Amino acid sequence: MNYKDLKELVRYLKEVTKCPHCKKRFIERDISILATLPAEAVFQLDCHNCHNTILVNIGMNNQEEISPGINKDDINSMRSFLSEFNGDFKQLFKPSKSK
Repeated sequence: MNYKDLKELVRYLKEVTKCPHCKKRFIERDISILATLPAEAVFQLDCHNCHNTILVNIGMNNQEEISPGINKDDINSMRSFLSEFNGDFKQLFKPSKSK
């Protein structure tokens, strides 16, 4: 993974990742690179607000299709669903009542 890729991943982390504890966005100085491989990197994110720490592993794939049958639109759809999902799986899978 080259410097340009790492810089882009740090920008991405700042844009989309929030601390799971206090919900604050991470800033650049909160993000440390722990390891890199040709197609992935491991980051440590230390929240400047509550001092919570998380580890993030990001894989890079330059192809439009992430996995057979899964594309970027599918991932964006799932991200949107999860951002509004309240965690109630019983309600999610409750059979609908038909008339």
